[in-house]
Amino acid sequence: MTTLRAAMLPVLVVAAAALAADEPEKPKDLGLRESASTQLAQIDVTVSGPKEAIEGLTAADFEVRVQDKILTNVYVDALCGALASAMPAADAPSPAAASAPQEVPLAKSPVSYLIYFDMPHLTQMGRQSAIGAAREMLPKLMAGGNRAMLVSNAKELRTLVPMTTDVAKLDTALAGMINDNRDFDPYSSEEELRLAEIIQEIQNKYAHALQMARDYAREERQRQERDLMRLRMVIGRLAELDAPKATLYFADTMRQNPGAHYMSFFSPTEARAAGGLPTETGAAISLESETGALTLDRVMNEAAANGIRFYTVEAQGLAGPASFIQSRSSASTAAADGGSRSNQASPTLNTQRIKDAQGTLVALAAETGGRAFLNGITPAKMTTQILADLSCVYLLSFNPAGFKQDAPLMLSVKVLKPKVKTSTRGRLVIASESSRLTARLMSAYASPEAKVTTAQMRVGVIPVGYKNGLFTARVQVAVPSSKVPGTTWDMGASIVSSGRVAEDGSGRITLPQAGVPAVWEQDMSFSPGEYELVAVAHDMTSDELSSKEVHGTWPKLETDLASFGPIAVSQPTKGGFLRNGASRASGAVIAGEEDPLRSDAATAVVTLVCRAKDQKKPMKVVRTLVGEGETPVGSMDLKMDADERCAQILDLIPPKTLGPGSYRYVITARSGDLELARAERKMFVPDPTPASAAPSGR
Repeated sequence: MTTLRAAMLPVLVVAAAALAADEPEKPKDLGLRESASTQLAQIDVTVSGPKEAIEGLTAADFEVRVQDKILTNVYVDALCGALASAMPAADAPSPAAASAPQEVPLAKSPVSYLIYFDMPHLTQMGRQSAIGAAREMLPKLMAGGNRAMLVSNAKELRTLVPMTTDVAKLDTALAGMINDNRDFDPYSSEEELRLAEIIQEIQNKYAHALQMARDYAREERQRQERDLMRLRMVIGRLAELDAPKATLYFADTMRQNPGAHYMSFFSPTEARAAGGLPTETGAAISLESETGALTLDRVMNEAAANGIRFYTVEAQGLAGPASFIQSRSSASTAAADGGSRSNQASPTLNTQRIKDAQGTLVALAAETGGRAFLNGITPAKMTTQILADLSCVYLLSFNPAGFKQDAPLMLSVKVLKPKVKTSTRGRLVIASESSRLTARLMSAYASPEAKVTTAQMRVGVIPVGYKNGLFTARVQVAVPSSKVPGTTWDMGASIVSSGRVAEDGSGRITLPQAGVPAVWEQDMSFSPGEYELVAVAHDMTSDELSSKEVHGTWPKLETDLASFGPIAVSQPTKGGFLRNGASRASGAVIAGEEDPLRSDAATAVVTLVCRAKDQKKPMKVVRTLVGEGETPVGSMDLKMDADERCAQILDLIPPKTLGPGSYRYVITARSGDLELARAERKMFVPDPTPASAAPSGR
C-alpha cells in the first residue's frame, strides 16, 4: 500500500548548478587520482626500395620531426619480412604489372586486421560487393599467421568473429551475412528516394522542399555521429595489440560534411543570401554538416594514437551522374527572394554527394597512413597494395615528454638513405592515461568476449542548466558495493547528442573498504534533441564488466512555449565518488524508474524548466506527488531574467516521508489558466525486506 508518512517540507527551487542531496562536506582523499604514464610514443613507417637500401635501417637513417622539432633519441624496430631483391614501390603498379600475379614479402610481425562493414553507409550494390571483396581478399591478407576480426555495424553493432587466424571461420561468417537481415540497413539505399522527394517538392512547394532538405541533412548528421562513435569504440580493441594493425573500412556514403549535398539541389542564393550571409536554412545545414568533420577527426585521432591504418573501400564501384535522379533533375536556379523556380542547372552539381563521400574516404586513409580504394578497384589489386604497405614496417619509438597529449601533432618522417621511399600517417597523437582508459572501456563495451552484466548498475544524467545553445548535465555511473576490500573499478561513459560531437570520459576508483558503492561523475554538454549514453564499468579485481545504454531527450526550446528536461531522482550515500577528477567520500546516487528507493533516506528530484524565446510571461511551476492520493510538493511563480531560457528545479523529499508503494512525481508549467507543459516521473519504494534492499550499501 502506498503511504505518505509525513508532510512535505518546503520546496527548494534554484537556477544554479547545485545538485541533488549532496552533503556539504570537504572532499576527502580516497586515492582515486590518475597516475602519469611513461609509455613510449610509436610511429609506424612503411619503407620501400632496393633490398640493400632498406635492410638494417637504424635511428641514424631516420629524420623524425614532431611539431617541426627533430627528435634526437629514437628507437628503431624493424618489422620487415624476408625481402626479395627489391620491395614494391609505394605508388600504384603499371597496368601491365597489375595484370600479372605479384609476390610481396610477408610481414615479420603478424598483422592484425579489423574488417568493418558500415552498413548504414553501404548501398545495396556496395554491400554485396563489399562482402564478395572481403571473401576474396582475406585468404591472402591472412597468409603467414596474420589475424582478423569481423564487425558489422547495422541497426546494432555486432562482432561476428572475434580476432582469429581461422580464414574458414571468417569466410563462413561473411557468407552468412549475405541473407542476414541483421546485417542490413536500407538507409543508404534509400538516399535517392529522399532526393526524389526534394526535387518533386521544388516544383510544388519550394519552402517545404527546403525544410525537407534540412530535416534529411539533420538525420544524416545524427547517423554519422552514432556510426563514427561505434567505429571509435571498435578500433579501440586494437589498441593493446602489436603493430602492424589495419582497418578495412567498407562504406559508400559516409561523409565528413553529412547532409551538405542536399543543398546542391538549390541555387547558391538559397544557401547564402545576396548580402553574403547564409539564409536560416542554409546556416542550419552548414552548421550541422561542418561539425561532422570534428566527429571524423576523433576517429583519425583514435587511429593515430593507437597506430592503426585505415584502408577505405568504396564498395559500390564506379559512380557518377547516371542515376535516374541525376539524369532527370538538377539544381534549382531560383533566387532566395522568390520568383519562378525550375531545374535547369547542370546535373553534374548532383555529383556532390559522391565527391563528398569519396573525399571522406581519402582523408581517413591519408591521415592514418593507409590507402583509399575508389571507383571499383579489384580485390586482387587492393590486396597487393595492402600487403606491400604492411610487409616492411619500421616502428619508431620515442619518449613523448614535453609534447601535448590528446591533440593531433604535425609529423614528418624521412629516410636519409638514397632510393628509399617512406609512407606514414599524416598526424601523431600522444594519448594520455585518461584517454587510453576511456578507449579501453569503450572498446570493452563492444567486445563479445567480455563477461557483461547490467545487474544493479545505475546510469543517468542530472540536469544542471542551459547556456549558449547547450544543456549541461552531470553524467553518473554507479556500481554496487563490493564485499572485497581494495576493489578497483575503471568507469566511464560516452555520449552522442544530436548535431554535436560526442563527449566521453573515464576514471579509476579504488575502494579501500568493502560495503560502499563506486560512483563516477562528469559534467558534460548536450544539444537539444535525442541523446544516447553508453556507460561501462570494469571490476579490475574480478574482471567483470558492467555496461548499460541509456536513451533520452532534451527539449527543443523553440518547439513549445515551455518544456521540461529529463527528471533525475537521487538519494545520498557514503561511497567512493570521483567527480570531475576530484574524489569525495559521499554524494548522491541516481535511481532509474526501475531502481528501488530507500524510505529512510532523503529523495531529491531535479529537472529543468525551459521557455521559448517569445514566452515572456511569468510561469507557475507546480509539483505534485501522486500515490493513493495527491500530495502537493511545491508551487511557485518562476521569473527568469530576459536572457535566461532554463531554470533548475530541485525538490527535496525528507527521509521517512515515502512508505512502500509506487508514486508519480508530476510537474506542470502554467501561464494563467493555460497549461504550457507537463512531465512526470515514476518512483517506487519496496517493502522493507532483505531481498528488496537497495543494491549499493546505500
